[in-house]
Amino acid sequence: MMQRLGWLWSGVALVLAVAGAQELATNRLAQLQEQITQTQALIAETTNTQEKAHWQERLNLLEQDRKNLQQRLALEAKERTLTERQSHQADYRLRETLRAISTDVSTPSNELSRIDFAIRLLKVQRGDLERSRQMALTSTQTNVEQVAEMDQQLRVSDEDITARLLEREAAEARVHLVSEAGRIDEALRNAELNPTVTLRLLREKQTRLALTQKARQDTEDLIALNRQRRDGLVAALALAQEKATHLAAEEALVNKKSTGVKGWFRAQFFSGSAEKKHLTKRLQLQQQQLAAMDEIITLNTKLRELLDCEAQCLQNERATLLARFEQRLLWPAALLVTLVVLYVLIGRVLMARLVSKDQQIVGRRITGYLCSFAGLVVLVTFFFEDLRSVATILGIASAAVVIALQDMCSAFAGWFVIMSGRKFAVGHRVDIDGHCGDVVDIQLLRTTLVEINNWLGVDEPTGRIIVVPNSFVFRSKFFNYSYLHPFIWSKLDITVTFETPVAEAEATLRRALEEETREEFAAAREAARSHEQRYGVADAVYQPKFYVFIADSGVQFRLVYCAHYRRVGATRNRINNRILKDFAAQPSLQFAYPTERHIPTPEKGGLHVALDRPV
Repeated sequence: MMQRLGWLWSGVALVLAVAGAQELATNRLAQLQEQITQTQALIAETTNTQEKAHWQERLNLLEQDRKNLQQRLALEAKERTLTERQSHQADYRLRETLRAISTDVSTPSNELSRIDFAIRLLKVQRGDLERSRQMALTSTQTNVEQVAEMDQQLRVSDEDITARLLEREAAEARVHLVSEAGRIDEALRNAELNPTVTLRLLREKQTRLALTQKARQDTEDLIALNRQRRDGLVAALALAQEKATHLAAEEALVNKKSTGVKGWFRAQFFSGSAEKKHLTKRLQLQQQQLAAMDEIITLNTKLRELLDCEAQCLQNERATLLARFEQRLLWPAALLVTLVVLYVLIGRVLMARLVSKDQQIVGRRITGYLCSFAGLVVLVTFFFEDLRSVATILGIASAAVVIALQDMCSAFAGWFVIMSGRKFAVGHRVDIDGHCGDVVDIQLLRTTLVEINNWLGVDEPTGRIIVVPNSFVFRSKFFNYSYLHPFIWSKLDITVTFETPVAEAEATLRRALEEETREEFAAAREAARSHEQRYGVADAVYQPKFYVFIADSGVQFRLVYCAHYRRVGATRNRINNRILKDFAAQPSLQFAYPTERHIPTPEKGGLHVALDRPV
């Protein structure tokens, strides 16, 4: 965790370096100027020719560095000036483009409604004409000329509907243009002059910029498609004009040859005049279509220019806000770097000298937690506006979060109880839920133990690690072997036979117990003062205790002694060795063990046993 935190703070320090690059360059220029002044003074004071040449070379290098740095600062200043100028130019272009566009959406909306009504009317008329044509075709006396006239009228009606649809599309383009202009104008009027730079604001600017660029690209694609449609309309208009020219030439030729009876009959059967009349209407409608398409292209071009200006303004605003955000990062980054330095200074330097080795890990961990919490406070303060919405969501969902994470919250609260109560610490030997072990680590959510005893039967590590959630402090009892002082009580049971002299066995055992535990009891009496100072009463009388019991197999002596919790086994082993040695030196002292005595019956040569018979 601390390693990840170190990487995070290193990244923040990098941001700090980027944000303060300009200030560092200015300080560097001042330092160079001071070094040049000092070098010039040294050259003036030096009389040695070689030293003067050396300092002169040094002066030349410093002046070259100063010149390069001044050029760099000048270029950066020029770049900033150009950026500001471009920003002002983009804003000016956007406002000028908006002034050229009317934001009144009611007029194009009314025009759109009028065109929709006209289109519906034309479609109804065309439907009636189509039904009349079908009836004429299915009639027993089909009039070919009438059907041909209807076909021409249907073509004219189709061209009229197409022209109206293009006019409707132009009206929609105008409505879209006016709507976009109104949106941009309202955004400019409602924009804050000096907003607080937050990540949310930067994200909103980036989102708006992406949407504007996408809309601009869609408009560009639409313009290209409309240009292709216009080319098709131009080609269709050219064909219609060419056909109209051919019909005019044919009509002139017919009129020229219409003298006499033969010419009169030719003129009667010539149908080009009717077709020419319908073709003229179609030409007019196709010209209307072309004019509507030109208007669509013009409106889309204006929309593209408007979106271009808006995208440029958004890019400039985002660049300005990003620069201000980097400047804002200076103080929190400096505070985070300071916290890192404090953590290194306290955790790695001071604790290594002031705290014992077994407490250094806990001390460093607590120092890391405190520094992390302080860093979190700094970041929350800096990103407060960005975290407000998250806090609102968490506030609404807090109940669900607590229920879902109740074990984690309980473990986290248990860590505070452990650290504040200090009932056990790293290095202590504890028994938690029947698991005995030495505490090696206490983290926010769990405590780590090295298991002791278990199947070994002696107070030695088994090699296994026990991980216990810190919530155990709320739901179970735990035992600490080393709280206040490290001495605990233990017992040793020795059983001798009934034939063993009890007084002699008691004296031997008492002497062995007292002599082998003299040092332990002296240290325990000294350590027990901490218990009396804390609670006002002594926890026990620290002297060897001796008890006698009559057991099934003999006389049992219970030896009660105290020892350091890490040396209980060694002390017991020492007492056992002393007792075995003393008993071996006195043959009258015999250890008891489970035995069976068989009394022989008369049949086996034993004593006669009279059995009482029931009456």
